Amino acid sequence: MIEALSPTQYNRELAIIQTKAARHYAVTQNECYHKFWNRDPQIILDSINSNIALTLERFQGNTDLGLSVNKQLEKTDVDERCIVTMPQGYSFDGTIFKYDAPVVVIDHNPDPVIEPPLPDMSESVV
Repeated sequence: MIEALSPTQYNRELAIIQTKAARHYAVTQNECYHKFWNRDPQIILDSINSNIALTLERFQGNTDLGLSVNKQLEKTDVDERCIVTMPQGYSFDGTIFKYDAPVVVIDHNPDPVIEPPLPDMSESVV
């Protein structure tokens, strides 16, 4: 015979189900984010600038949902979070979306790697 759950156990089970749903939403939103933003920048700009009002509405909706889900996930041990900002290089000036490729700085003089000295094994007995 299966014993009935106490109210506390039942509520905990429901909280676990909701946490799984929030994590699933975060994973799904991030998958869509990557599919959208990992395209040629000009294609993205053409898309988001073709209907600014609709783009802003969608971005705001994604941000609102993402922030809400993130707030709930902060209460758990789940590491997943919704991405709620445009990638580096993209901006909106109040009229049009723009893209300025991020500058990649290459350090031609990196700090040297200093390895610790090896222990003196000359006196060890085998």
